[in-house]
Amino acid sequence: MRGILLYNPASGRSRISRASIVETVATTLRSHGYELEILATTHRGSAGNQVKEAIANGAEVIFICGGDGTIHDALQGIAGTSAKLAIIPLGSANALCRELGVPLHPLKAAESYQRTSQKDVQIARCKTPQGERQFLIMSGAGPDGALMYRMLTTSKGRLGRWAYAMHALHLLLRARFHQFQVRYQTADEAWHTTSAISAMALRIGNLGGIFPGIASGASLNNKHMRLVLVKPPAILGLPTWFLLSWLHLDHWNPYLDTKDVQAFHCESRESKVHAQADGEWIGTLPLSAELGERTITLLIPSTEAKR
Repeated sequence: MRGILLYNPASGRSRISRASIVETVATTLRSHGYELEILATTHRGSAGNQVKEAIANGAEVIFICGGDGTIHDALQGIAGTSAKLAIIPLGSANALCRELGVPLHPLKAAESYQRTSQKDVQIARCKTPQGERQFLIMSGAGPDGALMYRMLTTSKGRLGRWAYAMHALHLLLRARFHQFQVRYQTADEAWHTTSAISAMALRIGNLGGIFPGIASGASLNNKHMRLVLVKPPAILGLPTWFLLSWLHLDHWNPYLDTKDVQAFHCESRESKVHAQADGEWIGTLPLSAELGERTITLLIPSTEAKR
């Protein structure tokens, strides 16, 4: 199968070691019969156009050697094509790999692609005044959007995913979060309205990091998204959410509400609220998101290959 192995050379602790890992991964995948060209991203957000060009030139499979952010950027170029997406984890949380059962060590993951199966999943889409994006993992607004906006100018460096935790703590202690309106559509097509200081629609149940089970029960297999809402006021809702989520006691949280939704819309008339998709900043409210009709084919290691 012909394709590319795309990676971000500017990400991670050491560019030299990352390049070496990518070369080894490529060698392993080629030994399994994949005809791969190694391709490095050129700048933030370049993956979508690079993938689109590769597919136009005949690429059948796109291996992303990176984290969820690189996968998200690449998705923008894969969506609407027949190319398959495969993942080699080389990020911080690697949430999509956890969902799909891909080994979290990059070399073990490469070896596991000797035998594969395919999985077709729905692509969700979201829109802000800054543009439209496709997403697989999650989309939301509030503190998570503010965190991703803050991370735009920050390097995770050696701290990896703990950099997120440190900046999240800083925002919790220093930032002021205002409530906004959330409208969501349930399976019966009815629309409901509420207020929240945080709204996250998740499509996988384990995000990794310090809050792995924040959306227990969410799955790419579902025909809905799991909408997690944190109720105002922020001074009580956010600390309670962080503490009880960390302790895996979400069911005791009076400020937390979850809904299974087909679509949702967030809007704020009084303050600027940031939004994110798949852990990437995508703009500010208003935010609209829904499960779309498009699907993408994921190439994943088969059960036999992972044993």
